[in-house]
Amino acid sequence: MNPPGKARPMITWLLVLTLQAVGQAAPQARGKGGATRAWSIHILRDTFHVTADTPSEVPLERLVQGCPRRDCIPSIDRPRFVAAAEATYLKDTDQVLALSVEGVHRAYPTSILARHEIVNDTLGTQPVAITFCPLCGSGMAYSRVVEGKVTTFGVSGLLYDSDLVMYDRATETLWPQILGRGILGRLKGRTLTSIPVTQVDWKTWREQHPDTQVLSIETGFPFTYGGDPYGNYASQAGTMFPIAHEDTRAHAKTVVFGVSLDGEAVALTEAFLKAHPATEVELAGRKVSIQRQRDGQVVARDLAHGRALDVHRLFWFAWATTHPGTRLQTLPDAGK
Repeated sequence: MNPPGKARPMITWLLVLTLQAVGQAAPQARGKGGATRAWSIHILRDTFHVTADTPSEVPLERLVQGCPRRDCIPSIDRPRFVAAAEATYLKDTDQVLALSVEGVHRAYPTSILARHEIVNDTLGTQPVAITFCPLCGSGMAYSRVVEGKVTTFGVSGLLYDSDLVMYDRATETLWPQILGRGILGRLKGRTLTSIPVTQVDWKTWREQHPDTQVLSIETGFPFTYGGDPYGNYASQAGTMFPIAHEDTRAHAKTVVFGVSLDGEAVALTEAFLKAHPATEVELAGRKVSIQRQRDGQVVARDLAHGRALDVHRLFWFAWATTHPGTRLQTLPDAGK
């Protein structure tokens, strides 16, 4: 996680973080070099008023404080956009989160999202939260309509299995980004409405959607955008924060596309989908088609009922810890 400001590189800041228990008087962080740091604010207790007796959907000890306070990573609440031709700050190979809603095409560079993690936007008539967790490589989009009212989402400063934990500013319910389900607060147990989004290289998206709008680097914050602020994190085997379940069938940071149906889950590696852009799998006794489209979007459909299924692009460790027992589809020579 990365607090605002540009004096301290993000990767350096991350190296001084570690977990803390809910009951501590002051949360502490220990870096790989052994230095410790105590936060002056205990986010769970002081900000969200959680105690050991607070009902929770998840074990409280799996919630880790990653920075000094709520909103330490500032969401973008008034996004600005430019036309594709004006996005000269992007290279063809740069990654963007991309989606289409009501005929509106938008791209959100991950180099910007890595420093903000949430963009509260509106596409057409739909209020949408675009979310990105750099530690899990996961991009998700959710409706900002909660209990019939439009709200915005912010960064809580907490992590769950190394994943961004969001909060909505209407009820202050806590929502792990990958789960999309309330775990603490008034809306505990509720599920957010997901909106299809994909992560793809800028060239592929731009060529298929030349009318796309692109999130501007004029965000109103004093950040310098470009490159990967997490350095070589995506190639390293380990995670920066603890996870509940480790699965070594693939490198932790292998990019996969995950689909679940009625308690069963499958992950297909990005390499497999590029080699087999149209494939079928069986989940819960039903055939599911999974297709990688020309613009990079991956769509899945339950063929028995004709309904679309959510597809999540993320690192392998993040999918596997969220879906223990998931099947994995990879190329035969993967890892050799």
